[in-house]
Formats: sequence, structure tokens, C-alpha cells
Amino acid sequence: MKEITIRLWENKKFGTTYGKGLYRRAIYNGTAEVLSPYAKYLLDFEPIESWFHLAKSPVHIDMLKQLVDQPENIDNQLLSWIYRYDNGIKTPVKGFAQLDLVHCLITLQINDADVDIQETWTLPIRSCIARIPGKPTPALIATNCSELNSPQKPSTNSDFGGSNTRASGTSGFAM
Repeated sequence: MKEITIRLWENKKFGTTYGKGLYRRAIYNGTAEVLSPYAKYLLDFEPIESWFHLAKSPVHIDMLKQLVDQPENIDNQLLSWIYRYDNGIKTPVKGFAQLDLVHCLITLQINDADVDIQETWTLPIRSCIARIPGKPTPALIATNCSELNSPQKPSTNSDFGGSNTRASGTSGFAM
């Protein structure tokens, strides 16, 4: 299994508008960094219904067509489309991320042939403690790396533990 670090920040602009009738719906914004081969992905976690109705790229619309039933909102479950971020360019990739705030798990499924990453991770998430006042620190972090890379090495409330097994009821997608 490839090493990955996922960092999530609370979206300070949640609920604000960016145009007439257009609202920011992501509760958490985040990044996922795969170490080898290196790739960085952007995540915007939204309630399931918003995620379903706001698919924009052809890749994500094709994924939705594979669903038999329209997903319904489930309390404390958030979903995100995945975009690879490379030199300031956001490229949609086949995959999704699910954040389960009840069981403190994040599931990330990526099928990105361009960088040869076809993986699924299910990792425990932990809240972070800011070590240096005023320095941006993620609200939540998940990793299967033994050591976090600089410059962001936030402290967590406890050690990472648990298994990297698939959480029940995570996906209806075939990739």
C-alpha cells in the first residue's frame, strides 16, 4: 500500500456566496499527498446531496452514471470529488473520498492512470493540536506514514492506530 498523508482544514468561507445564488458548500477543504510516485490531490468535503448534484467534470459525471440509486444525505458523512494538483493546474481524476465523522475514518479511492496510482485507503482521522501559535495547522489529519514530512508536522491528540481496512458501506462505485 502506498504511503499517503491527508490533511483537512475547516472551511472558513463555508456558507458564504461567490456569485448570485452560488454558495460555498464544502465543510472541510484538504489535500492528500501520495509519496511514491509523488502526487498531490485536492479535496472539498460536502454533504452527500451537494456532492452528487455539483459534479462538474466529465470524469465525475461518468462515475455518477454508474450509480443505481441517487445517494441520500447521511448525518456526519461527507464526500469529495478528487482533483490532482500539479504546478497550479487542477485535473479531475476518477475517484472519491468519504469522511465518516462518527467512526473517525476517511476512505480515499483514486484511479489516476496518468501517475500510476490505483489505490484505496481507509485510515483513522485525528484532530490536530497547533504547536506554533499563528502557524496554519490542519483541523484533521490521517496518514499511514511512519513520519510526517516537513514543513507541516502537526501534533495529534493520540497516536495513529487502527487498521487500514475498508469501512462498511463506503462506496457504490466500480473503478
